[in-house]
Amino acid sequence: MIKLNKTYNFHVDNCSFGMIPIERVIEMFKDGRVAAPFLEEHLTHWFPQLTRILGNKDHDHVDENGVKYDAKNFTKNGLKFKPSNQMGEGRKFVAEIAHAKAKKLIYICCDIVDFPKVRVRFKEGKTLIKKYPNCVIPRSKREVLFG
Repeated sequence: MIKLNKTYNFHVDNCSFGMIPIERVIEMFKDGRVAAPFLEEHLTHWFPQLTRILGNKDHDHVDENGVKYDAKNFTKNGLKFKPSNQMGEGRKFVAEIAHAKAKKLIYICCDIVDFPKVRVRFKEGKTLIKKYPNCVIPRSKREVLFG
């Protein structure tokens, strides 16, 4: 059973790719852009009640009750839970749209700063936007989120 606001601790024991040295693979997986598709898939092994939704939907997983989840990675730069079309250079953050989306989701916050150690915490979007209305959790709040 998934519990909100509980930190789950995992260790990825076997990450490799061809001839790339394991140290380099580990560094690459500390980047959320690299880690995201792998973690989204692997979350269904750690939490079998989740089903991964493929494609560019507004969420990454759904559970047996139809609850929608969106996985986000906490990296050395913090965690952003803005809609993807509001992230990146030249894109504008629109709070009303971001907040409306967040209120419909549970975020799967994955701490990959110390990969291959991974911490996972499930947080309601409505709770996160109250504390972080700009939809960004700064690096300095890492232990507040996962501690």
